[in-house]
Amino acid sequence: MSCGRINLNCRKCRLSESRTRVVPGTGSCHSKIVFIGEAPGRDEDAKGEPFVGRAGKILDSALEKAGTGRPRVYISNVVKCRPPSNRRPKRNEIDTCRGYLESELAEIRPAVICVLGLTAAKALFDKRGRMSELIGSSFEARIAGCVVNVFVSYHPAACLYRRDKLKDFEKAIEKAVSAV
Repeated sequence: MSCGRINLNCRKCRLSESRTRVVPGTGSCHSKIVFIGEAPGRDEDAKGEPFVGRAGKILDSALEKAGTGRPRVYISNVVKCRPPSNRRPKRNEIDTCRGYLESELAEIRPAVICVLGLTAAKALFDKRGRMSELIGSSFEARIAGCVVNVFVSYHPAACLYRRDKLKDFEKAIEKAVSAV
C-alpha cells in the first residue's frame, strides 16, 4: 500500500521521459519506521515497487534478521522515477520530487527514518562525509512536520558489490529497527 499523494502520471521533471512507471513507496501507512533509498532501479521501474530487485532481497533479509519485515515497515525513495542508466538523481530532480516524499512522511508520521546510502542522507539531511564514517550513526531531525530519529545505513546495493559491507549494513538496520 502506498501512502501520501503521489501522481502516477507525474511529468514535473525529465525523469518522466525515460521511466516506465512512477514508483511510490509501499508498506504500512501506520509504520513507526520508514526506509528511504535514492531512486528506483530497473526492476523497480518495471514492477512499480521499491526495492524488489537483488538489493531488495538484501534489505528483506536484513529486516528479517532485525525481527521485522516488509508488511510492518514503509519503504520509499527520494525520487520516484528511475534515472537514466541508474545514475544518481540530480539536485533539481530531488527537489522536484521532495513534495511526494514529504506527503508520504506526513501521512505516516514515523518515529524513525533509516536512510539507505549517502545520496539519500545528503538529499534529505545534508549529511556530508564518507559513508564509512556515517554508517550506523543517528541524529534527530525535522522533516514533513515531524521530529524523527534518523539512522544512516549503507544502501543494500553496496552489499552486492562489496560483500564486506553486509555485516555493517545488517547492524545499521537492526539498530534502526530496535529504536522503534
